[in-house]
Amino acid sequence: MKITEQGEVIADKYGLPGIARRNLDLALSAVVEATLLHRHSVNDPGSLARWADVMELMSDAAFRRYRDFIETPGLVEYFRASTPVEELAAMNIGSRPARRSAPSGSTDGRGSAGGLGSIADLRAIPWVFGWTQSRQIVPGWFGVGTALAAAREAGHADDLEAMLENWQFFGAFVSNVEMTLAKTDLGIARHYVDRLVDPSLHHLFERVVAEHDLTAAELARLRGSEPLDDLPVLKRTLAVRDVYLDPINVLQVELLTRARGPAASGADDRALRRALLLTINGVAAGLRNTG
Repeated sequence: MKITEQGEVIADKYGLPGIARRNLDLALSAVVEATLLHRHSVNDPGSLARWADVMELMSDAAFRRYRDFIETPGLVEYFRASTPVEELAAMNIGSRPARRSAPSGSTDGRGSAGGLGSIADLRAIPWVFGWTQSRQIVPGWFGVGTALAAAREAGHADDLEAMLENWQFFGAFVSNVEMTLAKTDLGIARHYVDRLVDPSLHHLFERVVAEHDLTAAELARLRGSEPLDDLPVLKRTLAVRDVYLDPINVLQVELLTRARGPAASGADDRALRRALLLTINGVAAGLRNTG
């Protein structure tokens, strides 16, 4: 059995023999159950075909909404300003460079003369990591509300309920989105935007807020309950973590403000970046899903 893990969780999951054995037991038992006990779908082919059509409709709607946001003029500048992705690239804590090699003719090896030139320059993990650090977590849920609304408005409300109740794939999808929404904190995110982003780009954050509200409303309509009500232990765990995470996020904003200012230099700059790295590690440890 081959397992791939994110580097930051290895110590948590395998640092002690007892915990390592339990994690391996869970992984192995899940694989055995999925491959040996469930060789045939419990749902009839007609239902699966109908649900696949609903998912295709949702996928198209979500894709259009997500691409419309990502391709909005100023999005790159907004992402660079409202997240610590530029500082992350300089910290040498990943297994690969944060950016792909630049095409021939670029001036600094990063796709532009002054840093991140386009979304295509960035690897997937720093893209998710950056959004997560500022508690926006856009890649985890953006477009889902639009997708659910499109399916419901097309007359598939009953299908969505049946999919949630009977289709494990869709149930796991909804559960993952709910977990990501629970970790999203737009109050903290707004602090990043207010302190770090040029006011001319604040309209992008309002689009994040609008899609977040739509996603939360559509999930509540589908579930008939608040996110994670069926997972009370996880819900309380996330609430407890927020007590510790929020001050770290506020501190990170202050450190980013100083690090990007003209006064940071020399020994003070090294100390500042060391402190900034600690806040990045702290947020990543608290949220766990970092990219």
